[in-house]
Amino acid sequence: MVEEQRVADCVLVVEDSRAVAGWLAGRIEDALGLRALVAGSRAAAREWLHTHAERISAAVLDLDLPDAPHGEVAGDLVERQIPSVVLTATIEDDLRDQLVAAGVCDYVLKDAPDAIDSVLRTLHRIHRNHDIGVLVVDDSRSARAYLVHLLGRWGFCCYEAGDGEQALQQIDAETDTPIRLVLCDQNMPGMDGITLIRELRRRHTTQRLGIIGVSSHGSGLLSARLLKAGADDFLTRPFLEEELSVRVNQNVDLMELLREAREGARRDPLTGLHNRLYLDEIAEQLGETARRTQQPLGALVVDLDHFKSINDRLGHFGGDTVLKRVADQLRDTVRRADVLVRSGGEEFYILTLGIDTAGARTPGERIRNGIETLELVYEGETITTSASVGVAVLEGGSVEEALKAADLAMYEAKRQGRNRVAVLPETD
Repeated sequence: MVEEQRVADCVLVVEDSRAVAGWLAGRIEDALGLRALVAGSRAAAREWLHTHAERISAAVLDLDLPDAPHGEVAGDLVERQIPSVVLTATIEDDLRDQLVAAGVCDYVLKDAPDAIDSVLRTLHRIHRNHDIGVLVVDDSRSARAYLVHLLGRWGFCCYEAGDGEQALQQIDAETDTPIRLVLCDQNMPGMDGITLIRELRRRHTTQRLGIIGVSSHGSGLLSARLLKAGADDFLTRPFLEEELSVRVNQNVDLMELLREAREGARRDPLTGLHNRLYLDEIAEQLGETARRTQQPLGALVVDLDHFKSINDRLGHFGGDTVLKRVADQLRDTVRRADVLVRSGGEEFYILTLGIDTAGARTPGERIRNGIETLELVYEGETITTSASVGVAVLEGGSVEEALKAADLAMYEAKRQGRNRVAVLPETD
């Protein structure tokens, strides 16, 4: 890794117009939830850097300041490795070259219709990128260093590998910042880029890992082969710095969208808990973990009592309020390592490792009591609710078998009068 990740929650706004600076700072704080530090001069910016450098994740700069009329403040930020966005009235070629040479990560025209939105998008990306690892794979040390330098402008946490084998080891290694994107050169000794990309894609989905192929000998055939092997994009050297930043950030944006869509499909929209789809995806892995570690697999089925009468009396909005409050109570009650799922309707599943049959009733009673003592008020009416909880513990069983047994236990709790816990198999 080439640089330590900072814990940063501030954006430095350097602008000599108080009105513009205040307006921009307000938009940053409202849209991004980051604190804006305002400086009207280079001297004031330097003071913020002296006292808050470790907390500044990015900066927005006006280059024409009373004490720095030629953009000198940009050098102060780049020297501190703080990604900077320049607001400029014009972008002549000479100025563009000057900004790139200075090391700023982006520039935005002040009079563009979406200027402020562009700035906010860029700041959001920079802040997000501190939590994203990028692996640069190239047998040329100078080529790696150049890419790492450019990626660092955008706040990415960078790793390096000199060949395909090192790259695979880096991906599998435990790192402070997970590697989410790979920039892979095609021409390497031993394992070329196409072979490495094919192996990476065999191990990792597009949602988990983005891959951009890079080559100095670009052609339509080579780019097609890289894409067919599993790359998401392709860059031909030499490229402009802006092209690299656009390609990299677009690929990370796409991964974020895919991950959010996937995560959304695995969650219940009402309560925010995981749903049956998520449970189906991890069931085999959870059962295998229980068998490998020789831990009992515990399952709890929680079903709210007389829930239909709540819906009939308060309507579905009232019922939804109850479900959300119960879900919050369960989330606060179960262990962090437990799997909590809304199965559907008024039923919830909990899967846990490491409890034995003798101790299985304890978590069930804790859950039952938490629901019974919930303080629920809807439109001025106090609502009382309770739950029947079935618990089952299996040695070496599957998730499906454990849930079936817990479901039978839950119906036994209903038969015994509701608002109680039943355990299968029963203990003396």
